[in-house]
Parts: sequence; structure tokens; C-alpha cells
Amino acid sequence: MIYYLPSCRFTAANPETSAKLKKYLKEEKNITIAGCCRPTQKLLKEGDLVLNNCTSCALITEEASPQADVTSLYEYLLGDESFPWPDYHGEAITVQDCWRAREHASEQHAIRECLRRMNMVPVELEENFEKTTFDGLFLLRPIAPGNLQIAPKTYGPMQDIVTPLPPEEQKARMEEWVKQYKTDRTVVYCNSCLQGVRLGGADGVHVLELMSANLTV
Repeated sequence: MIYYLPSCRFTAANPETSAKLKKYLKEEKNITIAGCCRPTQKLLKEGDLVLNNCTSCALITEEASPQADVTSLYEYLLGDESFPWPDYHGEAITVQDCWRAREHASEQHAIRECLRRMNMVPVELEENFEKTTFDGLFLLRPIAPGNLQIAPKTYGPMQDIVTPLPPEEQKARMEEWVKQYKTDRTVVYCNSCLQGVRLGGADGVHVLELMSANLTV
């Protein structure tokens, strides 16, 4: 069975985009739309395929459900001949990679290919792919207890890296980071990264917001 994890945080931040994607995947691809990634782990069986758009959902599923296969929605849609890719007419857009996805090279490359499918030009930062140290606000806030409980091997060691900061210092960090962006918009594929980019004052957009432009609710 194929499951799609729509991401609670992504859905809350982008309800219309999330609704479009869930409708398309359910009605056109007969994919089962799951809920929160944590309880969904109890449903997964050997050979199930789990699609995700969220770095946390992917990491949790990889640790909690090794019997299932995990891939990003971006990789899946690149192989979907019927997906209605929009055209952004050659817009150059900065790609902000996520630190927690640094070992998921196939997902990172898929993001770039999705941008090209939409007639966009990916603009790389010096710290990209596995070199990135950016994770938006994730590294500046305490790790969610639920993540530590369900995926301790993954999130436990991260506690030594996370440095919680007060809101004003978080904002200052993000404002300094986004100074390197040279394009009008910056694309991300992580909820925490999007929060950070926008907190810093840059025009951040989730790649799924771009990809879903031709879908309907």
C-alpha cells in the first residue's frame, strides 16, 4: 500500500496547498492519505511505500518503521507522467537545503529537478547538499519530546547540537543568514527552514506551493 504523510505542520501553514495535493494523490493515484506521522507508524507493514514532504516525518518513519520504504513526494511526482507542472518562465530561485536532509541526496537532487520541470533556474548556495548547516529554527529550539520518544536514535544525538535561543536572537541569526540570498525568492522543502527564511525577512516559498499551482481543491 502507498501512504502519503501530509505533515501536520505543513498542512497548518499551507492548508490550501495541502488540500490540493491530498485530493490529487487520493483521486488520481489512489494513494491512502495518512494523518500524523507518529500514530501512522502502527499501520505500516512490510513493503508499504510512504511518501513524505517533511524532513521530520521521513526521519521518524525511517527509524520507527524499517519494514516500510520511504521516499519523498518530490521523487514520486517526478515519475508521474500526469502531474500538471506549472511554468514559472525561467525564474531564478535560490535553493535552501536542510541540515536534517543532508544524507538524503536523492531528495535534494529531486528538488532541483522539480524546479527545472517548472521552468525555474536553481541558484546554489556555497553551503548546499551535504555541506549545509542550515535548518531554520529547528536548531534554535528544543527538540519536540514526541520526536525523541518515537525516534530516539535519530533525535537523541541532535540534543548535543541544538542551541535554544530567545526569539530576538533567533531573528538576528536568520536576518544575518538570508543576506547571502541573491534572488527575489528562496525555495525550501522543510517547515523549520521556511520559518527561518521568512523570519529573516526573505521571501521564502515551500517547493510544494510552487508545484501545486495547477492543482484544484
